[in-house]
Order: sequence, then structure tokens, then C-alpha cells
Amino acid sequence: MIWINLGIIVLALVGLGGYGFLLYRNKMKTDLRRVKRLTERFTIRMNVIQGLVGEIKQHIDTVNASVKQMKAYSVKVKDESLELKQATVGLAKEIKRTAGIDRSGVSTETEI
Repeated sequence: MIWINLGIIVLALVGLGGYGFLLYRNKMKTDLRRVKRLTERFTIRMNVIQGLVGEIKQHIDTVNASVKQMKAYSVKVKDESLELKQATVGLAKEIKRTAGIDRSGVSTETEI
């Protein structure tokens, strides 16, 4: 008689465990589906953000290249402006000398 009671108790516990597991699994199915949908949405958003970050990086690289080119042009313009200034000073001296205003380069008197 004790064995029958123990068997009934064990079967009842197994049945309750199985029923609890089925309830838990059914509850988890909906939760898992929800987590799966949220994961898909997150993945899509992550891909969109990565694409936008890639575009921004390309724009930044383009701007950096333009800045480097502008720096190179500014150095070139500075060098050429110095050359132009020197040429202007030389031309002004040559014009003065040719016009007879400045005779420092040409001496008509001989030193004694």
C-alpha cells in the first residue's frame, strides 16, 4: 500500500513537473518570438547606423583631402607671392635706373 501511495505521489510530482514545463515552454515561446523580433529590428537599425557612419567617414576623408590640398595651394601661393614681390622690387629698381631717377648702380664720376 505504501508503494502505491509513493507511486501516486511520484507520478503526481512528475505530472506537475511536466505540466509546469509545458506552461513555461509556452510562455517562453512568446517571449522568444518577441526577443527574436526585437533582435531583428536591432540588427536592421545597427546596419542602417553603420551605413550612415560609413558615409560620414567618407565625407570626413573628402574634407580632409580638400584641406590638405588647400594647405598645399596656400604654401605654393605664399612662395609665388614672395617671388612676385622680389620681382616687383627688382623691376621697380630697373625702371628707376632706366628712367634716370636712381643712379646708384651707375657712376659717371671716377674715384680718385
